[in-house]
Amino acid sequence: MEYAFIIGSLFFVTLGQLLQKLGANKAGAMPGDTHFILKVFGLWETYWAMASLAIGIVLWLAVLYYMEVSKAFPFLSAGFVLIMLVSHYYLHETITPSRWWGVILIVLGIALVAQA
Repeated sequence: MEYAFIIGSLFFVTLGQLLQKLGANKAGAMPGDTHFILKVFGLWETYWAMASLAIGIVLWLAVLYYMEVSKAFPFLSAGFVLIMLVSHYYLHETITPSRWWGVILIVLGIALVAQA
C-alpha cells in the first residue's frame, strides 16, 4: 500500500514541476519583472501545478504514516529521475552523460534502500 502512495506522490509532484515549467515559459518574462508574477498567476498551468503539488504532499503524508521516514525519504530521489525523463522526452531538454550516470546511481540507491 505504501508503495502505491509513493508512486502517486511522485507522479503528482513530477506533474506539478512540469506544469510550473510550462507556466514559467508561457509567462515569457524574466522572473525579476513584476509583470512575471502577474502573468504566472493568470495561467491555468500555475493553478494545476499547485493542485498537483498539493495532492503529492497529501499522498506523501500517507507514505509517512505507513513507513519509517528513514526508509521513505530516499524514494523522493526518484523524483529527480522522473523529472529528468519528462524534461528530456516531453520538453526536449538535453541530458548529458554525467546526468545519466547520476540517474543510474540514484536508481541503485533506491534499490538498496527498498531492500532494507
